[in-house]
Amino acid sequence: MRFYFLLWLLLPVPAFSQNLLVNGGFEEVNICSEYKVDCAPEGWMYTVSSFNYYFKDPALAHAGQYFIGLIAGSSQKAYYRTFVRTRLLCGLRKGRSYRLQFWVKSRHSILDSVGIYFTGYDFLFEKQPYPRITPTLYLSNASYPPKKGDTSWQKVSIDYTATGEEAFMALGNFRKTDLRSSTGIRLENKFFVLFDDISLVPLDPMEALCKDWKERKEEIYAQDERHEYQERQTRLYKKMPATVVKNTITKQLKVDTLVMPDILFATNSFSLDKKALLLLDSFLRHHNGYALDSIVVEGHTDNLGKAETNNKLSQSRAESVAAYLQYSLSEPVFSRGWGSSKPVADNRQPSGRRKNRRVEVYLYLKE
Repeated sequence: MRFYFLLWLLLPVPAFSQNLLVNGGFEEVNICSEYKVDCAPEGWMYTVSSFNYYFKDPALAHAGQYFIGLIAGSSQKAYYRTFVRTRLLCGLRKGRSYRLQFWVKSRHSILDSVGIYFTGYDFLFEKQPYPRITPTLYLSNASYPPKKGDTSWQKVSIDYTATGEEAFMALGNFRKTDLRSSTGIRLENKFFVLFDDISLVPLDPMEALCKDWKERKEEIYAQDERHEYQERQTRLYKKMPATVVKNTITKQLKVDTLVMPDILFATNSFSLDKKALLLLDSFLRHHNGYALDSIVVEGHTDNLGKAETNNKLSQSRAESVAAYLQYSLSEPVFSRGWGSSKPVADNRQPSGRRKNRRVEVYLYLKE
């Protein structure tokens, strides 16, 4: 009988690609300090505090109930623009790639001027005039740039290579020239762009949220200054030197994998025998002293029998292993069953079916 360990440094298990932006769907509502009313999405702040940019309309939102808008220009007021900014949960790793994705729409042909601006300081306190800023990215940098004249929600996806200095992200119209033509809408002199469902995730599935992301989220959500309080704070900080913020960078994980053949379980059962327990104990001892992040346990079967039965058996076996490991650990242990949907060998051969009947334990280690 042979048991074996496999080390895969880049195992494609998308368990850790969490959003580095808070409240990307804008469904969590902020209660402002001044008026104690719902007036903004949690974690997102506007450069013009008095502008009502937060919309609730399930029929118009891309998903959920809420979405946000910004003013890209005005037909009456020169260079009138509004920007929205948020703080990242974690710092980005220099040279690493991240995917920024969101949905956008506008009735106006201005989306090619809309951009994304990453800064190490709070964009609310930006000192230079907005038209002088060259953003980090334009929507035209997307794999499939949004089409002009399309008034429906359009998906934008951009892969971005980090500099390592990113702490805040702002969205807005970074056009160098002004928008002064008619909007084409009766009694409306502003050009609007709408956003929904924004995410920023590492392309490396082994890059995870930083260790203090929960504290950072609480800090971001604690910013309840809106309206007059925000204006007062903005005026104060614009007179002071810019403060560079250093977020804790994302964690880089490695993974060790234990493959348990089904002979370590009773036939068609999820009970672990003594050899299985000894193997799991040995696996944990082998990693004693490592910085453990979490464990994922996945159960698999061959394709004989009913799919419902296989799914239930694979899930039950994964849960049995997870429960045993969790008893000895404080770190989270997750389990899931795949039934026969992920074979590693040919189910037409007895030897292949033996290989497919297995439980895989993925042990994620921090740097």
